[in-house]
Amino acid sequence: MTTPEPVHAHAVLRRDSADTEVERHVEEIRRIGLTIIRNAFTRAQMEDARARLHEIYARQVAEVGGEDNLFLIKDANIVRTPVAYDDAFLAICKHPLALAVARACLGNAITLSAQVGILNKPGITNYVNHWHRELQYQHLTSSRPLAVQTLVAVDDFTFDNGATFFLPGTHLFENFPSDDFVRKWEVQFEAPAGSIFMFDSMTYHRGAPNRTDKPRVAINNLYTLPIIAQQIDIASMLGGRHAETAEDRQLFGYQWNPPRSVQAWRQQKIDAAQKPG
Repeated sequence: MTTPEPVHAHAVLRRDSADTEVERHVEEIRRIGLTIIRNAFTRAQMEDARARLHEIYARQVAEVGGEDNLFLIKDANIVRTPVAYDDAFLAICKHPLALAVARACLGNAITLSAQVGILNKPGITNYVNHWHRELQYQHLTSSRPLAVQTLVAVDDFTFDNGATFFLPGTHLFENFPSDDFVRKWEVQFEAPAGSIFMFDSMTYHRGAPNRTDKPRVAINNLYTLPIIAQQIDIASMLGGRHAETAEDRQLFGYQWNPPRSVQAWRQQKIDAAQKPG
């Protein structure tokens, strides 16, 4: 493998460096709002995840008394918090490189705010087909990211089956851009199954119509600073599972759940102060 030629610049006094894989992904997220981690999972892993998502969706449909109730609240074809139903989805939210990039963007203290399976079926439109930020209804910018997310391609993402559109750079501006700007600069990315699209959660994105005869399945993991509440109380759903390490207690929200009383808050502090070291 040949070493690429250096990039020459004139009258430049300050420039970034990105010498590691993590740094390269972080720079892309910081500057354009997204990056792609290819070959993160095998096709066999994705085939297994697809089958398990459909099984969990059937359970969730039964939990609410039928799919009509999900259509009623515009939540059909969405699988909520699969990691709480099946430990197989731990690997999906704990990919080592993705977590390293998330922590490089946000800091070491992060939490999994939400994990969602998306079943993009032919002829069906839901809210993810409209432009949105994952921190919804927010029109602000910050000096550092508040949240990043991974969109895992369980199936191949193709132009025909509704691969995700992004508006690069929109995480840097408060307002949604004009229609002309969107039409000119929207970018649709294809990627093979097992790829991870990772992006600043303030970057506008949307799904597209699936023009094939098969669903396009994806899994979205949203990582946030602990100051942002989880969408669903994942720690309570896990019921004490995956709380053995400090890293997992942070990731799944055990550490950040508010105490139920003043006494509980104080006891938590006392217990921590009495620990050796």
